[in-house]
Amino acid sequence: MSAPQFRAAETVAFQLVALLEMYEERVAKLSAIRFDPTLYAQVTRDIDSMRLYCASLPILSVPWVHLLISHTELVHSLFKCANAGKVLPQVEKCRAAHLSAVRSLREKCLYQFSRADSAH
Repeated sequence: MSAPQFRAAETVAFQLVALLEMYEERVAKLSAIRFDPTLYAQVTRDIDSMRLYCASLPILSVPWVHLLISHTELVHSLFKCANAGKVLPQVEKCRAAHLSAVRSLREKCLYQFSRADSAH
């Protein structure tokens, strides 16, 4: 990989890590409060933005798919809670699994960032 490609990968990884931080905060809020359509819309926009970043770094494919699956499972459990009018036990399990997926993707980004940084 050429130096400009490493810099581009470094930039993408850095931007994705920053977005993951905001996303993680929003997901925590979404999980903690009664369903908020505005917050859900922002979380969906975050996922769309992350998709673009992840598409440019093939090394992120596996943790990205894991995050998408766990995101879908979490949102499904949150919708079920909203419909039931109470917190269901599976929400915490889904939230913990999803936060683990977020951490995995962030670690891969930081690895990519460190690889790009050492190539300079």
